Amino acid sequence: MKGIAGIILCFLFLFSLTACGKSEIKHPYEQEYVAGQGNIKGNVNTEDFYMRDKRFSIGATKDGYAVFKNPGEAYDALLENYSDGLKLIQEEFNLGNISLDNYQEYKTYGWQVTTGTEDTQEQAHFVASFFDIYENSFD
Repeated sequence: MKGIAGIILCFLFLFSLTACGKSEIKHPYEQEYVAGQGNIKGNVNTEDFYMRDKRFSIGATKDGYAVFKNPGEAYDALLENYSDGLKLIQEEFNLGNISLDNYQEYKTYGWQVTTGTEDTQEQAHFVASFFDIYENSFD
């Protein structure tokens, strides 16, 4: 009986990793992002992102929208480097822990923080900017 329960638990664990894992990239990086060139949309300061962490390297979709070249690595870098800004947004707006299911709320509220230090507010603003680009890979 313990063996069957163990197999079921393993199956559920593996399923949860697959089902709750990172979303499928629907719009991957396919070209370099150079504002004002070709079919590039917008005017993203790619250098600012890259200087913050090389994992924030930005490219463009085939349609010219800014995306992270590796969204998974960029997301990990955000969690590692901007935890204070994420925490500020979470606490000020009573949100759940950041996840791939609720990042839209962090994008919306990141610009609206009014508490915290100047540094944590800047981090929260960057979080909003990050998700503005991050979502382009998936929506």
